[in-house]
Amino acid sequence: MDDETITSLKAAFIRSQVRHLSTPLEPLTDWREQVPEAPEGGGHLSDKVVQDVVTKVNEKIKQHNRMVFSQQSQRHVAEQIETLHWNAVNVELDEAELDTSVLRRDADLTNSSMIEALPEEFDDLLIRSGERPASADEAQTYNGLRNELLKHSQHRDALKRSLAEYQTLQKLMAPLDDPQTNVQPNLVTRDGELSKELDRTRVLLARVAKRVADVNNTTRSARANVPKQRLTDEQKLAAVLDPT
Repeated sequence: MDDETITSLKAAFIRSQVRHLSTPLEPLTDWREQVPEAPEGGGHLSDKVVQDVVTKVNEKIKQHNRMVFSQQSQRHVAEQIETLHWNAVNVELDEAELDTSVLRRDADLTNSSMIEALPEEFDDLLIRSGERPASADEAQTYNGLRNELLKHSQHRDALKRSLAEYQTLQKLMAPLDDPQTNVQPNLVTRDGELSKELDRTRVLLARVAKRVADVNNTTRSARANVPKQRLTDEQKLAAVLDPT
């Protein structure tokens, strides 16, 4: 899980161990064969006596575990383990040189930015490079792995970009997934939906053209039937000055 911490992991481990310690004891099926024979006249251990002893021991174990390994005690021990862990880590980091690059054990080497931030030299990975100089084989191995990791990371980034482009194209082509529903109705075919719509449009245009022609003819007839009035000299002069 992403939210697991050192405390939760250690607490879970302690609980599992306590469960093992709390498992009831059971006598062996062949315990009589392992017990030396009683001398003559001595007492004889019966199954009931053995079972009673085992039951009392189990009760004592259960009481002990409840007192010593309580939930609060388990949590306290787990928190102490985490505190000790981080104290040790902080001491190592405090002793490291300020200009030294340190690669954490939990570094995500699948992250492109983390891969690009890897030191170019193997010596830069050491907290105190002066204590143990890197061998030539280690440095060569590191350089080879780093270069290969960078190459794969760049190739993956290129594939991600291509994938994003293809996904965009896929969304644009989605209307073509069902051609019978999305494409066929928009094709001009005999008895097709678009052909029928064009026929209806032609009929409508013919009707509109006929109505417009009828209106124009009616207007011209009305103007022809209006008697022309004799113009006065002032009206004639005004018509000459204003031809519109």
